[in-house]
Amino acid sequence: MTNGDLALRLAGAGFVAAADEAAELLEAAAGDASRLERMVGRRLNGEPLEWITGSVDFCGLQIGVTRGVYVPRWHTEALAERAARCLPDTGAAVDICCGSGAIAAVLSARRPHATVLATDLDPRAVACARANGVDARIGDLFDGLPEELCGTVDLVTGVVPHVPSHDLGLLHRDTLTFETSLAYDGGPDGLSILRRAVTGAAGWLCPGGTLLLGLGGDQASELALPGFEDIVVVRDVDGDVRGVEASRAPSR
Repeated sequence: MTNGDLALRLAGAGFVAAADEAAELLEAAAGDASRLERMVGRRLNGEPLEWITGSVDFCGLQIGVTRGVYVPRWHTEALAERAARCLPDTGAAVDICCGSGAIAAVLSARRPHATVLATDLDPRAVACARANGVDARIGDLFDGLPEELCGTVDLVTGVVPHVPSHDLGLLHRDTLTFETSLAYDGGPDGLSILRRAVTGAAGWLCPGGTLLLGLGGDQASELALPGFEDIVVVRDVDGDVRGVEASRAPSR
C-alpha cells in the first residue's frame, strides 16, 4: 500500500492529518503488509496513533507510549520547555502525574546534571516512564519521593487531571473509549487534584522554587495559590490558557 492510498483511506474515515498518519503507520509497519493492515484497523477503530506506532515526537524526543498510557499532547510541549528553563542546571525537579514521563524526559535532556523524579498512580504509566529513562515512582502526587528532598526541590511541574467530572462526556468520542478517565477527571469543578498539588508542592519546594502546572479555561484564576507569589498565567500562541506558574514565597 502506498502512502497516497493509505492517506486517502484515512482521510475518508475523517482523519484530518491523514498524510502524516499514513507515513507514520507505514514506517512503523516496516514493510510488513499484514502488520500494516492490523495497525490501520486499530486506527480506524479510533485507537490513539501513538499506541499503535509505539511512540510520539515530543520536544524533539521520541517518547515511547505503551497501550493504556495517556498520550502526551502537542500543546504540553511549550509547558515542558518552560519547565526546563525554570530548572537550575544542578537542581531538583518533580514531575507529578507523569504519564509516559514526557515532561520529565525533556527536563533530563535539557538539564542532564539535574535530579529529575516523577510520580504517577498508574503502574502502567510508571513502567512506561521508566522505559523512557525516567526515575518514576508509583504514588499519589508526592507519595514515594525521598523524604530528604522535602523543602529542597527547585521545580514541581505536571499536567494533572483537570477536566470537571461532568464535562468528561464532552471529550472527543474516542478519548475515554481507550484512555483512562484517571488521566482526565479533576473532580466536580476540575480543581480537586490541582488544589492538592498546590498544597503538596508548598512543602516540597525550596523558597523561590517554581510551581508550573498545566490547566485550562478559567482555572488559572479560580485556583488559589496560598504560599506562592509571582503568579503568571501561561498562554499559548493563540492566547489560550495552558498553565499557571508561581514561586514559593519565602517563610516569614
